[in-house]
Parts: sequence; structure tokens; C-alpha cells
Amino acid sequence: MFRIKEEESLLSFLKEKTKLSGREIKRALENGACRLNGKLERFGSITLKVGDKLTFHLPKKAAAGTLQVLYQDPSLTLFNKPSGITTTPEKGHHLVHRLDKGTSGVLLMARTLPMKKALETLFKKREVKKIYVALVKGTPRKEKGTIENKLGKKGAFHGQTLYGATQSGQLAITHYKILKKRKGYSLLELHPETGRTHQLRVHLAELGHPILGDLQYGREVTFPKTIDRLCLHAYRLSFIHPKIGEKIQATAPVPPLFKELVTL
Repeated sequence: MFRIKEEESLLSFLKEKTKLSGREIKRALENGACRLNGKLERFGSITLKVGDKLTFHLPKKAAAGTLQVLYQDPSLTLFNKPSGITTTPEKGHHLVHRLDKGTSGVLLMARTLPMKKALETLFKKREVKKIYVALVKGTPRKEKGTIENKLGKKGAFHGQTLYGATQSGQLAITHYKILKKRKGYSLLELHPETGRTHQLRVHLAELGHPILGDLQYGREVTFPKTIDRLCLHAYRLSFIHPKIGEKIQATAPVPPLFKELVTL
């Protein structure tokens, strides 16, 4: 543990103390290597204050190799993406949609350009059904409900765009229901009808129940010390296969951290 003796940026401090490169430090921060005064900190540009307490541990390197395949046929693949991995196309694939870097779960990719276009059409028509699970701070008043508004850019935080409700944004609709309740937090099932950038994170934060580990939309919240990631998981994805006309469904197992915090 380090105790800060003078004001300086987190990145500068860690460069001096660890002798790592700026890129290595930023990657470690994104993967939950740093806690500042007991809270996760992922932004190297923040200013440390005298008396702050800081811990920094390099996370274990992820195993090399491709993403786990949940389903595959000659024209498409459904993968299970870990948290902390940027959404990029696997070899021989084309991206159809994205998951935030901190979000884990089912990710769909096309293996041919015609299938890419067909799947993008399904997303635009809202014919791809998505189910997410999320651990959130507190418990919503209603057991289930719908959040509907327009989302657009509202500002920035350390160089990252922040989204929020605006009158001129794009329509965003999220259905939710409570699965489990625990003291101080709860597990929700989420059905996004639309797919706007940061939609689930913004909707839950504006509802007053930010997702645990969300350092953009829940910075003022104190999370359990065991939280080292964004607790949002793309649990299931289903659609009618454009080529064979059959229902395709893939489910990504709930991450161990979720099970540790809430007994499923």
C-alpha cells in the first residue's frame, strides 16, 4: 500500500513507483489493478491528494487464445466474451454488435459478409432478443418495470463520453425485473428493447441503482471491496437464423463473482 505525500496524477505516480510503461499501467487500471482509498480506480488522469491510500497489483494475464464458442455454424458464431476484453472481430469473423469492454457474455459475429448484413437487419428490426443480468446498488421500488426515454451525449469524464436522458436523443427502452435481493444490492434481469450506447448502465444509474463496478455512471457509490469489474453480463441471446429459419439461442454462464455476491 502507498500513502500519497504530494499531489500528482495517478499515472505519473505509478510510472515512478512501478517502472511500467504508460500503456501497461492503463491496461492494468482497466483490469481492476488499482484501489484508491478502498475504491476501484481506472482513470490514470485523476489527481492524487495528500493522505490518499493506494494499492496496485498487476492482474494475472488472461489465457491466450480465442473466445469460448457457444454455438457455431458455417455462417455465424456465438461467443462468450470475458469482462475486460475489448470487442474485436475474431479471425475469419465480422462484428455484428458490440459489448462494452467491462461487460461479459454472449457476443454474436458473422462468418460471411451476407450474414453480417442479414444479422444487422435483425438488430435494426429488434428481432434479436437479449437478456442481461446485473448486480446493482440497492433495490428498485418496483419488482419489475420499464425505463423509456431518449439517450444522447451529455458530457465527458476523463476523456470518455457520458450519455444520459436528453430531449433530442435516440429512443431507449429497457425492461427489468428483480431476481434476488440482498442487503445493499440486488440482482436484476434486463431486457433491452433497443441497443443504445451504455443504455443499461445509464438507465440503471438514472433509476438510482447504478451497476456495481461502474466507474463512469456510479462513481459516487461505494461498492463492495470484492468488486473488480463491471457487474453486467449478457446472459442470453436468441433470434431466428436468417439462412435456415430456425431459432438459435446461446447462454453464457453467470460469472463466479455474481454467484459469490448473490446465491443463485
